[in-house]
Amino acid sequence: MSCSTHKFGGASVRDANAIRRVGALLVEHLDAQGSAVIVVSAMGKTTNALEAVWEADASERRNLWDTCVASHVEVAQTLGLPPEVSGRLVERMESCWHEAYGSTAEGDVLDKAVAYDALVAAGELASTTLVHAWLQAIGKSAVWWDVRQTISTHGPHRFARVDESTLHLAGQSLREAFLNDAGRQIVVTQGFIGRHEDGKTSTLGREGSDYSAALLAVATGSKEVTIWKDVPGMMNADPKRYPDAQTVPFVDHAEALELSYYGASVIHPRTVKPLKKAGLPLWVRSFEDPSGPCTQIDAFPGVVPEMPMFIWKDNQTWMEVYTNDGSFLAEDHLTALFGALDRAGIHVRLMQQSATHFGVLADRDDASLDALKAMLEPSFMLDVVHGMTLLTVRHGDAEIVGALTANREVVVEQRSGETWRRVLAEGKDGEHG
Repeated sequence: MSCSTHKFGGASVRDANAIRRVGALLVEHLDAQGSAVIVVSAMGKTTNALEAVWEADASERRNLWDTCVASHVEVAQTLGLPPEVSGRLVERMESCWHEAYGSTAEGDVLDKAVAYDALVAAGELASTTLVHAWLQAIGKSAVWWDVRQTISTHGPHRFARVDESTLHLAGQSLREAFLNDAGRQIVVTQGFIGRHEDGKTSTLGREGSDYSAALLAVATGSKEVTIWKDVPGMMNADPKRYPDAQTVPFVDHAEALELSYYGASVIHPRTVKPLKKAGLPLWVRSFEDPSGPCTQIDAFPGVVPEMPMFIWKDNQTWMEVYTNDGSFLAEDHLTALFGALDRAGIHVRLMQQSATHFGVLADRDDASLDALKAMLEPSFMLDVVHGMTLLTVRHGDAEIVGALTANREVVVEQRSGETWRRVLAEGKDGEHG
């Protein structure tokens, strides 16, 4: 029996109507003789709402949480699902609250990162409960699966890592749960979360559900992966910024790795590697126009996009790291620096070294920056400039790059092969910190 993996992001399940549309799409596109793993993100802006709960004072936390739970119960009722679905929904979400805070919002939290992972996991547990129940309601044979039984993680909470070499063994129980049962052809499970080696819930970093889909495809022996987006495949630029952006129909695995590393937002940076190793194709399709333009990412040696690829990253922070005593930056300094960046959960988008300074560009994240500063003291000093923009151009030329950055202050420029990168200041609107 063949198996395919499909991933739906938050926009595709943002409300009751969207969940109905996902059901109709799966009825139309799934192979009637095959099995499917359906990986679902939290609904809409749920993760943002749960982060607000996590950040709130203890006096406000429970009210915000109850509002979030109630909004999901309302979706279940709008879909006309049986009352027991709402009961399961509340039970699964409350298990996350209890893991994060115990029985009360005022309970001591020994590790905020651990509490974060436990709390935000409620979004995926809730959305999959709703999608699973809706598929059953429209007559599809489906089973709900807790992905924490399959995806084991290590490393820092909030940015956990997965040993990809163990995926086939890790997927054994999942395969047995539905591949050996002819009546269970669909598994609905969560993206973004896993089970840490410490036994607690973990998360793979924001937007990590794409990566989850790739991991689960390898674990279940899927023949292909489809990521359903609100855009028609991988495009040569953000259509919100460039209305004339075009879909790139075929992208080699290696090129997709480059584009995701440089910040192409259509797929998570870690998604392509396990698929490339397993030789699996990845399709990027629009859930709004399932039969429209799309992108196939596969082994296409020598194939490069026929048009320049533009990747803009706004709200960047430029960090200059140097030693307190003004000494040269040696290998031991860099070991300490990169260890601190990893523990702080800072993803480096660009770096540049001089004799006494090391420059790092990253998405602005004040909490992670504060953690980095604390880890680097007292050996290092850190100068920070917020409000930067990073432009990456693949398969362009000097004329194109110059036109895109005309009248902008170029702080850092790098070129390597087919890739041009410029860090641009925001001028008077930039914030220094």
